[in-house]
Amino acid sequence: MFRKILAEERRPKVVILFLLVVLGILASWFWSIGWDYLADTSAGFSLGPALAIVIRVILAFIAAALTFVPTYNKIGQTSEESWVPYFLAFQSGFFWEAALDAVVRSL
Repeated sequence: MFRKILAEERRPKVVILFLLVVLGILASWFWSIGWDYLADTSAGFSLGPALAIVIRVILAFIAAALTFVPTYNKIGQTSEESWVPYFLAFQSGFFWEAALDAVVRSL
């Protein structure tokens, strides 16, 4: 299925949409860390050890790979250029748990 998507002539758009899904997943993680910090500022702000950050990034790419194809099928087929597909790709990444749940339900 990835071959079909990448075989199109809009390859840079596909890569940007995929990276925005990954960025949305990472933003969701930072969002939860930020709220934890605001709940208890005395504990200090920490992203964790470097290994935990690397694992989060790798998991973000894996989750994006699982949810990208249905996302692209819904938003990436527009022929006109607008900012909407890019915002929707980021949103899909931010709420990746719901997107993955929808993919699993469709199977």
